[in-house]
Amino acid sequence: MTSEDLWDTEDWLSSAKKLIHWICDVDEDKPLMILVRHSHRETLRNHEDMLSGGLTPLGKVVSKEMGLRIPNHRKAHFFFSIVPRCYETAEAISEGFIQAGGDVIDMDPLPTLVGPEYTDNTVWMNLNPNGDNVTEFVNRWALGEFEGRIESFSEFQERLMDDTLRRFASLKDNQVHIHVTHDLALMCVKRTLSGRVLTEEDREPYLGGIAVAFKNASYQIFMTGKSEELKTSLLE
Repeated sequence: MTSEDLWDTEDWLSSAKKLIHWICDVDEDKPLMILVRHSHRETLRNHEDMLSGGLTPLGKVVSKEMGLRIPNHRKAHFFFSIVPRCYETAEAISEGFIQAGGDVIDMDPLPTLVGPEYTDNTVWMNLNPNGDNVTEFVNRWALGEFEGRIESFSEFQERLMDDTLRRFASLKDNQVHIHVTHDLALMCVKRTLSGRVLTEEDREPYLGGIAVAFKNASYQIFMTGKSEELKTSLLE
């Protein structure tokens, strides 16, 4: 089966397909920001695997296929978590992007995309290794439940916005910033941009995520399958 066939048939790519469709319809003369969850990964059996698990062969193939489909009239700057499944995803997407004729400016590891700082390793016992309770974990964290054991949600939120959305908003050139991260950071961004408590439906499948672009005379955000105007206060 070809990579194109896999892209068309794997059900978990539904969110990624919607994301690609949206970014193909924005102003090509304006910068674009994409933040996605890593691709299909190896099974995480325990909490130790959370910082070491890489991609499956399928994950690498469809990541490259995604790169082939990202509009390449903008130069791309990649940012990624240093955890294997994230930088492997970034490498594969960039390979496809370049193969399609795109130009990659740089590929930079970004510590914020790994997750928050913490002082008590046992805090991660509240998050299942496979991440299926990640929205619940983020909501509890945002309410201060893990105070003293992990960086406060508000502090991490500011760092994350500075390193992603605000960096993008300060761009002078027509670039695409592509961020590859984990469930946790992606859900923090979603909670910040939506301004509400997360639900299980907010969790993204592999390669799903959000995009921000200048569209219809304002910054628009594509998130959870919907497009809406971005609050300018989030850029300050």
